[in-house]
This record gives sequence, C-alpha cells and structure tokens, in this order.
Amino acid sequence: MRTVIAFAACTLAAAGPLWAQSPPSITGPRTLAPAHVMCTDVPVVTRTQSTLFIKGGHSPDRHTSLYKGEVAVLNRTVDDGLRVGQRYFARRLHVGATRGLPREGEGFGMVRTAGWLTVTALDEVNALATIDFSCDSLEAGDFLEPFVEQPLPTSAEPMGAPIFGEYGNILFGTDTRTTFGDGDTLNIDRGTVHGVARGARFAIFRNVVPGLPLVYVGDAVVMEEGELTSKVVLVRVTDVVQQGDVVVRRRNPERFS
Repeated sequence: MRTVIAFAACTLAAAGPLWAQSPPSITGPRTLAPAHVMCTDVPVVTRTQSTLFIKGGHSPDRHTSLYKGEVAVLNRTVDDGLRVGQRYFARRLHVGATRGLPREGEGFGMVRTAGWLTVTALDEVNALATIDFSCDSLEAGDFLEPFVEQPLPTSAEPMGAPIFGEYGNILFGTDTRTTFGDGDTLNIDRGTVHGVARGARFAIFRNVVPGLPLVYVGDAVVMEEGELTSKVVLVRVTDVVQQGDVVVRRRNPERFS
C-alpha cells in the first residue's frame, strides 16, 4: 500500500503547477447559497433527544404538506422554553432498512432537513410557527432542533498536496443521493475530531483495482463542519463522484509551515 500511496502522491504533485495557474473555486462551478448546504442531509449515529415536533398545519383546508410562508402547529411540553421569535430546524429520519439509524458502530443514518421556521404565537397547549424556508415539505411528526445560521466560508485553504494516510470516505447527499457531479453538496466522514474546519480542501480518489494506485476523481471544499462529519461542495471532478470514494485532506502550507 505504501508503494501505491507514494505513486499517487507523485502523480498529484506533478499536476500542481497546472492547478496553481487556475485554482478551483471556493464554492464550485454553480451558484451556492447557505440554504443549499443547510438542506443537505445530516449524518447521525443516535436518535435525537428533541421532544418538540410539528403537530400539523394551520389552514382551512387541512392539507398536511407545508411549505415556505405557511403556518405549522407545534406541540408544547413542560418547561420547553418556547418563546416567540425562536427559530428551529424541522427534521425527520429517513426510513428504510438502509437509511434509518444504524446499529452502534455501523456507520451513519440519514436525517432530512425539511426546512426551518420561526415561533410566532403560543399558549399552554400549542404554538404556531411560520415556515421561513422549505427544503422539502414539512410534515406532521417532523422534530425540531435549534436553528443555527451556517454562513459559507469566504476563503478556502491553499491547494496543497494530499496528506496520504489521513483517509475518509464519501457518504451521501440530499434525498439519499450517492452519486454526484461538479458543484454538488454532500457529506464526508471527517469532522472536527479529525481537525477539519470550514474551508479545508480534500482531494477525492477511487480505489478502482485493489493493489493499483488510487485514481483521482475530484476535489472538494468544506462548507460546514460537524463533530464526525462535514458537508462539502465539489469544486472539480474528472468523473462521477460516488459513495465510498476516498477523501484525502490537502496540506495547508500555512498550517504545516
């Protein structure tokens, strides 16, 4: 494996001068807004502890799928701390044998961010909230988690050589997607516990034939970091990027100087 790594490292180093002349974008070839990143599915290993959820819609026709500008009814619990003006993400766990919560130590489950809303009124039993943004329809049963604005990074780390030995993997994107193209957002299994911060760069490789050198297929920049995973945007691809491809942190010359 050491021979394979050294060969791949030399290959990427040889490509360095070309990239230095035309550095990839921070956010990729498409227009990227914070909502694109916040709407990307969230990898989880445990079920949420939230006791707040959407009870239903607040409309004359009783429709159940809610979107931006509509009003949702929230439940109340003892000492829930709800106040007018508070904002929450509305989320739900993807269901299905391969998309629910995994058993301990067996990877990540998928949580869908349906959108976010603001509490506008409340009494002892219910609360009303206006939907600020809908990534998908908001539904009865969606659980609530505190909303945190996630601004995009204004700069990315320099394009350094890959640090072979610090390996991670491509996970999934929005709507359980597992294949991606230029400009798409997705998750990798590297986070703050691995020293990852917003703006970090990762090269992406594929192990096409075991025992042969890894094949370069793209580059990504971290848009939002979590403890165990991060959301990244593809800024360059040479082939379709897919779940299971290997991600390798790029060296930041400033950090390692």
